[in-house]
Amino acid sequence: MRPEEFPHVVASHMVKSIDLNHHQTLFAGRMSEWMVETAFMTARNALACHPGNLVCKRVHKLDFRKPVPAGETFVLEGRVAHVGRTSISVYIEGYILVPQSAPVVTADGFVSFVHVTEGTDNIRPLPHGVNAEAPQDPKAIELWQYIEQERGGERPQQPAAPSVAR
Repeated sequence: MRPEEFPHVVASHMVKSIDLNHHQTLFAGRMSEWMVETAFMTARNALACHPGNLVCKRVHKLDFRKPVPAGETFVLEGRVAHVGRTSISVYIEGYILVPQSAPVVTADGFVSFVHVTEGTDNIRPLPHGVNAEAPQDPKAIELWQYIEQERGGERPQQPAAPSVAR
C-alpha cells in the first residue's frame, strides 16, 4: 500500500475560551496538542495496533501560519507521510472550517511515532509489520522525501563545543 492510500483521519474542535492565548486566538500549545492527538489516531489507524504500542518520537516542522479566533471550528486532517520498519510519520494540516469555501491551511507539521512493545518494563522498538510502497502522488512524494531526508541524518550539524585550554 502506498502512503496516499492509507485512510486519512479528520478531527474537529470548536475553539472555546479555555483554548485561547492572551491575544484571544487559539493557543499554540493547545493546537499542538490537537495536532499530536490527530497524528496519533492516524498512525494507530494505519498500523491497526493497540494504543500501548505507539510512542511519540518527534514533533517536527510545526508551522502556525494564521491565528484561529474564538468560536471557529478548527479541523485537522492527518495522513501517513512515511512508513519505516518500526516507525510511522504523519503529516497534519489544520484549517478553519468555512462553509462553502475551500480550506485554507492555517497550521501544518509532522509527528513521528515508534511502534514499541507494550508495558512499562523494557520498552523497545518492535517491527509493526506494515509495508509501504513508494508513493506516486506528487504531494505524497514530497512528504515521503522530507521524512527520508530527516531520517538520513541530513539535519544541520551542531557546532562543536569550544575546547578549553588548561
